[in-house]
Amino acid sequence: MQELDEYLKKYNLRELFLKDYFLAKQNPRTYKEFTDNIDLNFVKENKIIIPELNLTPDSSMFLEEDIFNNEELNIHVIKHDRYTPVFNHKHSFFEILYIYSGHCIQNIMGDKITLNEGDLCILSPEAEHSVEVFDDSIVINILVRKSTFDSIFLEILDDENILSSFFTKILYTKNYNNYIIFRTNNSTTVRMSIKHIFIESLERRKYSNKMLNYVLLILFANLLRGEKNTVELPTELRKSNQNLSDILIYIQNNYKTVTLEELSNKFNFTVSHLSRLIKLHTGHNFRKMIQTIKLNKAIKLLVSTDLKICEINKRIGYENTTHFIRTFKKQYGVSPNQYRQNFVNKTN
Repeated sequence: MQELDEYLKKYNLRELFLKDYFLAKQNPRTYKEFTDNIDLNFVKENKIIIPELNLTPDSSMFLEEDIFNNEELNIHVIKHDRYTPVFNHKHSFFEILYIYSGHCIQNIMGDKITLNEGDLCILSPEAEHSVEVFDDSIVINILVRKSTFDSIFLEILDDENILSSFFTKILYTKNYNNYIIFRTNNSTTVRMSIKHIFIESLERRKYSNKMLNYVLLILFANLLRGEKNTVELPTELRKSNQNLSDILIYIQNNYKTVTLEELSNKFNFTVSHLSRLIKLHTGHNFRKMIQTIKLNKAIKLLVSTDLKICEINKRIGYENTTHFIRTFKKQYGVSPNQYRQNFVNKTN
């Protein structure tokens, strides 16, 4: 891992060129000298972008085929070139931007955001944005095919995690600016996942593609369950629903006993307004949400333990075993015991 730190800190040829250009711009005389002697062949060969010199890509939309020229490549990881001039652009793929050290400024469709060390931003396809890094800060870009991101992220959603369901509404609808920021408090688990992804992408050993998918799944899981994480949402969403992610986290952590009345008192909403808020932004009403969480907890216990049904019933917060069995059967078409037996038959 020490080698990775040294690799990331070292300036590559593009960065050295861009830093020289940035410093030359500070003085009209040095700027003219630099532009008069610029090596256009070097610029073109290295695909360096300098909008003020009309050195720009053919389009501000970067397509998957521009990045993932290898059909087996689903995840591409790069270090953002420091001192790259600011320019607005879009992608047809997902981008995960992680601040490895220092800070950067990102402008996403008018939202100007400062990201600090340990912060992570997920950008949806077609979200117009720009990035500013004009010092020694290190920013890592993880580019993910839309189909790959969908399948990995939706695997997290198999648990009906209400917080991830909420994020999905943001990432996959046009209601917002289509980004999520995790202030991870410099989480060591998140940082290690990022390092593993970068190294795996760099080395490209046998089964790298599968490894990258698995580590990205672990990264998502750590982000969603990180108790110390602070989540920031698009500006227009924050204005009207500042506490919503906190509310959803509270429900997830207290699903056995939480009530709408308790939530409304804790977060200073009326019961009716809170109920509408949850339904609007997650697609679930409160009662259905609690039921889904409990039943998914039950499934995990059914397939991973030998606990009796009455014990599982107690652990997930149902007071009446008959009611639990009836609810489970209505949802899945089989009783809890039948579900467990079907799982055993499949795995044998």
